[in-house]
Order: sequence, then C-alpha cells, then structure tokens
Amino acid sequence: MTAAATDEIEDDTYWLTYWAVYGCLFLIMDLTETWLGRIPGFYTLIIFTTVYLMLPMFRGADKVFRKVLVPLAGLQELLILRDSIQIKKQMLKDLDPERAYLVRKSIAKFFDGDDDDSDPTVLKEQYMNSWAKLPKIKLPTFGKQPTETTNLV
Repeated sequence: MTAAATDEIEDDTYWLTYWAVYGCLFLIMDLTETWLGRIPGFYTLIIFTTVYLMLPMFRGADKVFRKVLVPLAGLQELLILRDSIQIKKQMLKDLDPERAYLVRKSIAKFFDGDDDDSDPTVLKEQYMNSWAKLPKIKLPTFGKQPTETTNLV
C-alpha cells in the first residue's frame, strides 16, 4: 500500500512485478505440494526463492518476469517500450536539455529506417560532431589552476 501511495512509478512497478511472479510461484507450489512437499528441504527452497524474488539486491522478480513471464505472455514489445520510456525519463533527468535533445535525435536516427543501413559507428561520428558544436561546460575552479610548469611533487 505504501508503494501505491507514493508519486514514484518505479516502486509501483517493482512491487507489481514481485507480486505477479510470487503469484505464479505460489500457484506452482500449491499444485506440486502434494507430491514434492514430502521431499526434505522443499519448503526451505520455497522460502529462499521468495527472499530471492523480494530483495532489491538480487532483482530476482524482475529477472524471472523478463525471462519467463513476458515471453510466455508474448509481451516483449510492450516491455521494450516500457524500458525505452524509462531510459528517456532518466536521460532527461540527468542531462541538460541541449545534450538530451542531441542524444534523442541520435537514438531516433539509429532506430529509424531499415535495419541494414543503421551503422552505429557512423551514427556515433555524427553525434560526436554535433556534440562538439555545443558550448563547453565551464567547471568551477577551486584555487590555483595547474600549468605546464607546475611541480607535481
């Protein structure tokens, strides 16, 4: 309920993914419990699997969701679209508008048209040329700037 109450979408997605995968795990466990429940360690394995799915350091639910559930449901295109939207949001958050515009245009050129004519090296060169035309960012100076005659020792 806490994830649903926040404005951030990322934590909602994380927990919805977890519950979808956990629901499938619970269904499989419930169906096979009659036969596999007699094997020592079955419930311990289920507990460890649940912890693996839940903890953010493993991102197990996301891995299982991407590798198992999405292909079974045939939703690869929607997952790619969701990932591209997240990348765009992150890029716009981290880059200033001029540089973000150049990166978006370069990515659009890469994905536009036929698959045969989109050479990454040519697009990288075009991006680097347009990036070089942008005004350089002035970094703050802290004290004396080093020169060629500055002693390093």
